[in-house]
Amino acid sequence: MIRYLIKNNVKLMFRSPANLFLYIICPLVVLSVLANAFSSLMESYQKKGPFQVGYRMSAESFFESGMDMLRNVGKDADVLFEAYQEGDPKELMDQHDLKGFVDFQKDSYVIWTREDARVEGQTLEYLLNAFVEEVNRGKLRVMSAMAAQGAGMAEAAQGAQGAGMAEAAQGAQGDEVVLKVERPKFMPAIDSTDYYGIVEVVYFGWCALICAAGILGNEKKYGIRKKYQVAGMSQLQVYLGRLIPMFFVVLTCEAIAAVISATLLEVHWGNLWQSAAVMAMMVLAASAFELMIYALTDSMVLSIIISFAIVWVWGFFGGTFETYMFSTISRQIKMLSPIYYGNRALTELSCMGHSDYVGSSLLISGIMTVISSGLAVLFGMARKRG
Repeated sequence: MIRYLIKNNVKLMFRSPANLFLYIICPLVVLSVLANAFSSLMESYQKKGPFQVGYRMSAESFFESGMDMLRNVGKDADVLFEAYQEGDPKELMDQHDLKGFVDFQKDSYVIWTREDARVEGQTLEYLLNAFVEEVNRGKLRVMSAMAAQGAGMAEAAQGAQGAGMAEAAQGAQGDEVVLKVERPKFMPAIDSTDYYGIVEVVYFGWCALICAAGILGNEKKYGIRKKYQVAGMSQLQVYLGRLIPMFFVVLTCEAIAAVISATLLEVHWGNLWQSAAVMAMMVLAASAFELMIYALTDSMVLSIIISFAIVWVWGFFGGTFETYMFSTISRQIKMLSPIYYGNRALTELSCMGHSDYVGSSLLISGIMTVISSGLAVLFGMARKRG
């Protein structure tokens, strides 16, 4: 009996033009609009490579003796220093495509940066601050060591002061200033088409209740539930007769949308099997969760309102409308949304080929499916008895 129920429900759902429109056409339309709107923002999210910085050294500047060390440290941090003794800093930056300019004066320095190179400017400021702090620490170590050894060593420390901060730091370190350069993990850039081509398909998959709205409404309207009881079907069988067709139809439509986006819009889905597993589990979790809401309310209108409100909030926190990379919402709040885990897993699979969030997404979707299914069956049994 349950096989015939599943088969008939699948046929009825596939015959609905609303389902084809909602789960195939709508994601493609929305992703096209959002991808175009946020293309310039997403293009700015890319790793910065080596960049050139100009500098000018004034007479008697104590930075001059340490400039060779600063150049070497700069190369390790992808900051390339070029000397320009003449010219206005702003004009030199425009003429030679410099991301910044440093004017080393007698005992200080002034930095110029460009409006379109804020990240490079911050890198340059951090590098110079770290260099000066390390030089100062080296100078203090030299002075303390020499003062402890007596007046003769104190004179040597004074000589080190006269020679400049960089030479003093050389004495402290043995030969040169050593700055620790670390390169944290960096997520490769993902363009707006790939990002929204993935997350919008995910989002519409979470609106799974619409797929079964017509069937569930007719069951209540024409008293089909009583026929299930006469046929001797358990509440679990009735539930599976709704869940399996709903899951199958939504997932099939979502797969068609994904194939169209990959072929026509060139959306990259990354690791095919892991992406498919994440998508399938999210659709299953969404179907079970929304059927639970329907079993609780026994009202299609109320169920749609509640489920859409919850899914919209999850999508808002999870990066459906604003990319989670640029969102100012705290990570703790984002992690309350099951959509966040799926979006992050799929987008990282797209641009990196792997993601630490695949397991988390599968686990959360699985837990949601089990709990929601159990509650839906219990609510149905309680309503049947009542």
